[in-house]
Amino acid sequence: MKLVFEDQRTGDATKDTILADNERTVSTVWRAMAYGDMKKSGMALYYTDNALAGVYQYAKRAIDKKTSWAGTLRYYDRQVTLFDKESAALTYCKNRETNKLQGTETTPNSYVFYNLGLKKNEDGVWQTWDLFEDRGSQKCRP
Repeated sequence: MKLVFEDQRTGDATKDTILADNERTVSTVWRAMAYGDMKKSGMALYYTDNALAGVYQYAKRAIDKKTSWAGTLRYYDRQVTLFDKESAALTYCKNRETNKLQGTETTPNSYVFYNLGLKKNEDGVWQTWDLFEDRGSQKCRP
């Protein structure tokens, strides 16, 4: 499993913090799947509300099926929109490149557009509270 995050620095301290927290956020789901342990993954620190319920179910299904993934996930075109000091939105694209284990291959559905609702918690962590996914999005395909 390899995660590659582009657009890491914007020059704005708040946006850069959001992008850094997003890297940690995304990593928690893959960590849960890799180790088969959601409690130690950190998902509850970086996800909340509807988004936590969704990623929890996603990871649980994969763990229950004893499936995971191999290859590289590339996150790119990450754009932060600040609403105020404690709320923001983040959009980005994800591309999955696999090494063809069990017949997997990169397809149009490997390109996914995400739109996240974020809020800063009392500890200063930017948590994802809402998440929209558009699998196969034209916005993300080369």
